[in-house]
Amino acid sequence: MQTSRQVMGMVTSVDLEAGHVRVKEDDASFCTLCCGGETHIFGEEEPLVLGGLQPGDYVRSECVTAEDGRLVASKIVLLRPAWRILESPEM
Repeated sequence: MQTSRQVMGMVTSVDLEAGHVRVKEDDASFCTLCCGGETHIFGEEEPLVLGGLQPGDYVRSECVTAEDGRLVASKIVLLRPAWRILESPEM
């Protein structure tokens, strides 16, 4: 049985070949999102491809936990790109 889960956090790596996005969640735990043809990725103004995500981006994802324990992302939303975080006066 698949269960739904929402993931929010900072992208730490993107593996285009494997179709994985590694995320450090807000609670400081890490997870790997499995992405495929059914994964929709949304940028600030337009859809993105997996290669449009980069380390430091802050994202929210809707996922299901597959029976084998993998987190399969159905939707990833870029909430704040890395460049915005780096130019923030708080940094």
